[in-house]
Amino acid sequence: MLKRLVFSIFIAFFSTFLCFVLLYFSKGSVAYANKVNSQSKELVQRIEANLGLDKPLLEQYQIWLFKALKGDLSVSFLSGESVLKLIKERMANTLILSLSALVLLFLLSVFLALLGYYYKESFIDKLITFLAFNFFALPPFVLALFFVLIFGIFWQVLPITGTSDIGFEDDFLNRLEHLILPVLVLVLSHLASFLRIARNFINETFSQIFVQNLYARALREKDIYFLVLRYSLSPIIAYFGGSALSFMMGTYVVESVFAYEGLGSLLFESILFKDFPMALALIFFSVLLAAFFTFLSDVFAWILNPRLKRLKFV
Repeated sequence: MLKRLVFSIFIAFFSTFLCFVLLYFSKGSVAYANKVNSQSKELVQRIEANLGLDKPLLEQYQIWLFKALKGDLSVSFLSGESVLKLIKERMANTLILSLSALVLLFLLSVFLALLGYYYKESFIDKLITFLAFNFFALPPFVLALFFVLIFGIFWQVLPITGTSDIGFEDDFLNRLEHLILPVLVLVLSHLASFLRIARNFINETFSQIFVQNLYARALREKDIYFLVLRYSLSPIIAYFGGSALSFMMGTYVVESVFAYEGLGSLLFESILFKDFPMALALIFFSVLLAAFFTFLSDVFAWILNPRLKRLKFV
């Protein structure tokens, strides 16, 4: 576990450097975000010099890195506000969205996997398989646009932008209403891969000799399913944890489509306008957060699996 944690920190720093290089060589300038005329090169150069963007690539990254190691994430080039302050303001919205979707995705994947096994080779099993590997396999961006068109424009039954209506920021039901479409998109767009994993592990557990012995002893089917679920949960949870980073990136994409006020929209805005401090801080934070959820899933997997509990958790 310690090796994985150290490796995650290394990956986090490497990701920030890669992001920095890509932003450095990309077209555009943060000066244009302040409505500076693209023809006014002198003014653009002056703004970039004030922000330290006229220095060589490695020197710029070195300055940011030394500050970050001291806990100083600098200020946003766009707003002039503290990067840490802006992240704290948006973090709660992203965590609510991602955790709500992740819990629902986990429950739905396990339920459909068990349902598919119970009705094995039946119409229900084939329907679940068809939906999971076709409609539910669409990328988050495509599915989000589809939901915006159907529920927001054609039917107009659900809000498609923001975290709440203006003046209803403290209204729980209003915020919940704005959460429905982003959560649905995240769940359905990831359901195919997660359901496939859940089905594989559950089917594999049902094929074990100890399960056949339970059937031979005429145990109640409900008790057998409970035991199978207990043994299957450990690898399923481990897979969920291992997919934390890709799931988080999916969350960011969905946030940008629905103009959801989370870290995702902040990240895309910072990349678009080359806001180096904000982009690097968000990349670093995202990788570390994903590593934390992976570690957390390993802990739960260790607790749930009787065989792993005999091993030392290191």
